[in-house]
Amino acid sequence: MDKVSRSAVRAYQRAILTHGGAGSDPQHSDGPQAAAQIGMDLLEKGESALKAAVCAVRHLENDPRFNAGSGSQLRIDGRTIQLDAACMTSDGAFGAVACLEGVRNPIDLACGVLLESPHILLTGEGARIFARDQGIPLLPLTDHSNTRAPGDAPSCDTVGAVVFNGTNFACALSSGGISTAALGRVGDVPLPGCGLYCGPAGAIACTGYGEQIALKILAREVYGWLERGLNPADAELKARGLFYAEVQFGIIILTPTGCAASASDGMAWAHMTEYE
Repeated sequence: MDKVSRSAVRAYQRAILTHGGAGSDPQHSDGPQAAAQIGMDLLEKGESALKAAVCAVRHLENDPRFNAGSGSQLRIDGRTIQLDAACMTSDGAFGAVACLEGVRNPIDLACGVLLESPHILLTGEGARIFARDQGIPLLPLTDHSNTRAPGDAPSCDTVGAVVFNGTNFACALSSGGISTAALGRVGDVPLPGCGLYCGPAGAIACTGYGEQIALKILAREVYGWLERGLNPADAELKARGLFYAEVQFGIIILTPTGCAASASDGMAWAHMTEYE
């Protein structure tokens, strides 16, 4: 298991963790590193934690080495791409899309749902209509450039980021789905409290076997541990203990004074922190 943890006596001034999905090649950590740098640069310019998280994930969506956005897997029919994405802020705002087709960067649309919609989750054709109304470019549904055929890649089904700007937290996830997924399959990513969660105590983003993660409402469960004073390293270990060894799983956790990241099968990831 790849694992890292860091705790600080001082609070972070700003911090970001990014990942390329459980099972992604650790040698590709330059992708999450570049994404983390994008987010950190935005934080240093005074941008919000949400914008930093969304822009970091957008960069990973545009990296075809990872199973999200332009690098997503085809569904079991061999011709359909359906994407999920979500983002959340520590004041409780949440936005997500599921089974979205024809949008290169679904995280932008999830952010639009959070900022511009009274809803928290839009799916399918409704999400595509919302994208058009938001001025987000639509692609032909037959545009499958850079996508992977079913079974061509490991099930590293999510890219993600957790961010702290010294005051607020935000997190974001985007998924290309698991190998040989059925049409209409939705994993943990767009379900509140499952793939991601954040609040004043910290931010969590999960990756791996989405059905198992969702059934445990895992991100919200981990957040509760942080609220009760568990440090990120111990929270990561406790979360890992909820799964059988063969279940693919990864997680990144960030609090005001510490962070942790681990994956059962290796994971491309990165973190950048600055102290007060």
